[in-house]
Amino acid sequence: MRNVRLIYKKQGRAKYISHLDMNRLMLRVIKRANLPVWFTEGFNPHAFITFALPLSLGFISEYDICDFRIVDDNFSNQDVKEALEKCMPEGIEVVDIIEPLMKVKELCFAQFELQIECDENAKKTLIEFLNKDEIIVEKMTKKKQIKTFDVKPKIKKLSFEELENGLKVSLLLPCGSEDNVNPMLIFDEAAKNISFDIDLVKRGKLYDKNMQLFH
Repeated sequence: MRNVRLIYKKQGRAKYISHLDMNRLMLRVIKRANLPVWFTEGFNPHAFITFALPLSLGFISEYDICDFRIVDDNFSNQDVKEALEKCMPEGIEVVDIIEPLMKVKELCFAQFELQIECDENAKKTLIEFLNKDEIIVEKMTKKKQIKTFDVKPKIKKLSFEELENGLKVSLLLPCGSEDNVNPMLIFDEAAKNISFDIDLVKRGKLYDKNMQLFH
C-alpha cells in the first residue's frame, strides 16, 4: 500500500462546487475509475481521501491537492492518472499524480489572483487602500466571535496590473491550519467604501515556509 497525491485544477462552473460536495465528487470519481484504493473499516467503509487545503466557494484553482492510498503496488501513478482523467467531470482537470513528499502541516502560503472590474477613480482608491500601512479587517473565529486585526503584515507579496476596465491583484497569503487568510477578508473591507466588482478569484501554487512548491 502506498500514498499518492492528486494535483488537479478546478475551473469554470466547477467553482460552484462546495468543499463538501467536492469530497463526494472525488469519492464517486475514484469509484467510477475503479482504482484499487484503501477503504476505511467499520460500519460504513469508504475510500479514504484527504484534501490539503479546502477551496472557498466561487474560487477557481490551478493547484489543488487530494491524497489517497493505493493498495496495488503494481498500479502505477500513470495508471491512476489515466483512470481519473476518463472520469473527471467538466471543470476538474488532472494535472499530475505524484508521491507525496511534504506533509499537509507544512503548508504555509498560497498564491491568489483577483481580477477586479472598476472605473478609474475606484482603481486609484483601491490601490491606495491596498498600499496602506495598516488594513484592519474582521474575521469570524471558530468560537463564532468577531476578531479584529491588522491583515497587512500577513501579506507576504502584493502586486498590481492595471487593466483597461479594472485591476489585476496578485497576493501571497498565509494558509494552513495555524494561520489562514482568505483574500476576501481584505476586499470585503475595501468594498465598504469603494465600488468595484470581483470577476475572478484564482488560487495558484501552494508553498511551504521556505517558499518551496508544496508537493
